[in-house]
Amino acid sequence: MGTHTDRRIITTADAPPPAGTYSQAVCTGGLVHVAGQTPRLPDGTRLNSAPFESQARQTLANVEAIARAAGSSLAEAAFCTVYLTDVEQRGIVDSIWGEFVGAAAPARAMVQSNLPGFSIEVTAVLPCRCA
Repeated sequence: MGTHTDRRIITTADAPPPAGTYSQAVCTGGLVHVAGQTPRLPDGTRLNSAPFESQARQTLANVEAIARAAGSSLAEAAFCTVYLTDVEQRGIVDSIWGEFVGAAAPARAMVQSNLPGFSIEVTAVLPCRCA
């Protein structure tokens, strides 16, 4: 097994802690790979019964918080994947998405998924500028 000298774990208290054995994000090769974020508050409280718009907004706020911890932002993302239990809600995602990325929208995929307990999950790949 090789060493991971260029690999840095990114953590922030401004996003929920991992719900399993994974990191919030990992910076390697100049990129930060943000793990799937769901609608949870930074203290871990699940918003699975909240309206979809609230779930989407919190999920993107979590990705943004982790991006900032890496010295980046969601607006600088190269690629994001959005997992939805109901792809008909993509219009709501798009309207909220614009608040976070503005006109500099990253490449993105939307995937219908059978998420357990949530309506949305988002992953991202962004530039890493952590010190």
